[in-house]
Amino acid sequence: MRFAAAVLTGFFSLVALAWTSPAAADEASLQALLDRARAAGGAPYRYHIVSTSRETAGGRTYDVTTETEGLKYRARHCFQGTCTGFYFDGERSYDANFNETALPLSTQVDALQLTLRAIASYAFTAPDFRQNGGTLVERDPVLRGGHKFLRLSVAPRLGALLEAVIDPATGLVAGVISDERGLAFEFSDQRRVDDRVTLPFTISLNGAVIQRFDKRSIVDQRLAAPPGLVPQFAGGPAAVALQHAAGGLAPIVPCSVGAEHAQCLLDSGNSGLAMSVELAARLGLTPQSLGPEFGTSREVSGIVKAPALQLGGATFPAAQYVVLRDAHRNGYDVVLGADVFAHARVTVDYGKHTVTFASSAGPAPAGGVALTFENYVPVASVRAAGQTLALGVDTGSDAALEVGYELFAQHRADFKPGGIGAGPDAGFANVRLGAYELMGQFVASSRAPEPVAQGRIGESLLDHFVATFDYADGRLGLAPRPGDVAVKTAPTR
Repeated sequence: MRFAAAVLTGFFSLVALAWTSPAAADEASLQALLDRARAAGGAPYRYHIVSTSRETAGGRTYDVTTETEGLKYRARHCFQGTCTGFYFDGERSYDANFNETALPLSTQVDALQLTLRAIASYAFTAPDFRQNGGTLVERDPVLRGGHKFLRLSVAPRLGALLEAVIDPATGLVAGVISDERGLAFEFSDQRRVDDRVTLPFTISLNGAVIQRFDKRSIVDQRLAAPPGLVPQFAGGPAAVALQHAAGGLAPIVPCSVGAEHAQCLLDSGNSGLAMSVELAARLGLTPQSLGPEFGTSREVSGIVKAPALQLGGATFPAAQYVVLRDAHRNGYDVVLGADVFAHARVTVDYGKHTVTFASSAGPAPAGGVALTFENYVPVASVRAAGQTLALGVDTGSDAALEVGYELFAQHRADFKPGGIGAGPDAGFANVRLGAYELMGQFVASSRAPEPVAQGRIGESLLDHFVATFDYADGRLGLAPRPGDVAVKTAPTR
């Protein structure tokens, strides 16, 4: 389990002693404390450590593998061979789906995770910790169970301020606390591992055990980020013909899964890959049920491992697909979501009716807008009706712009009336996206909870551009279609 990233209240009792230590810690005393802790723990930050455990949730038991190396951390939760995960690269945190496609949870440094990793790995005891911008301050000792523990405020460069609790009897890190955040981790059952480091085999948070390891060991290879589905390209960028789903604008492209030809929906609003039950049957694949976390029983039949996916000259490796009951009747047999976008630069040219798949290693598109990600969906900042909105960019939606009903109702006066037949919960607005302004875009609202951000923009708006999705660089490149009078260069602000 990843270390907590949420504020929690009510933690086990660690009470400050009544007497007060000197305000300024003696440097010799501090250095002695760091040296002893580093020697006692064996400097785990120097090693790649792999740990295994089991976790029960919702009546299911998951096999959990966690890996640490320095400040990096990776966790995988697996059930019947299908895994989801989490990754921290030393600055940012990522969620990883069941094809190990990892997208950042935020563009900001995960300051809490950074400090937790610095303490748990003993990186705060490294000789260069303060040279690299970290701060350390000795604090008053604390009592727990009648025993005195040493306390040290720790903040790596860019990290949050937390307190490391050190057992003076052993020199080992016994926990991490923060009165301000209302959390306290306790590290117990400390054991020697591979005769090089001493590590806790039980971790508790606010008095409740959150992880109990079965095995911890040091391995020689480096800790790798979740790989995702990296395509291979035959020759240059692979362009395929763009069609549209019947009665809509959603982009459909030809593809092959194994030896089976199919129609693929290019859907940036989807968190992974999916296929129809009909295509699964043609491939001879039997869906494995994984329960409601992958969708409702009416929509989802299960999950399958399918052979390589071909998109023009781009070949994606074998992958896991959610199996959908209703896809085929909607005009497609495969849904191409985050797994395809994450490791390829995808350009949708609505004027030329093509989609191009290119390596994400090439030059990034000029201009455009910055993207963040929420539940694997790209999110852009959009200005509409005097409001700055965070909206998902969803190629699988026919909408121009859709917002939640409460937001629409709150700012109803800012939207131009929708006109005859449009209904009271719709309107028109000028929309600014990056350097461009689009006149009179239709805005719909939905009473259903928005799955991502404050709403979404879809194909009716993207149709005005050549749009390049560059997840690796976190940008959506935009070039107006030639002669499109609805698009104007927005005035500089």
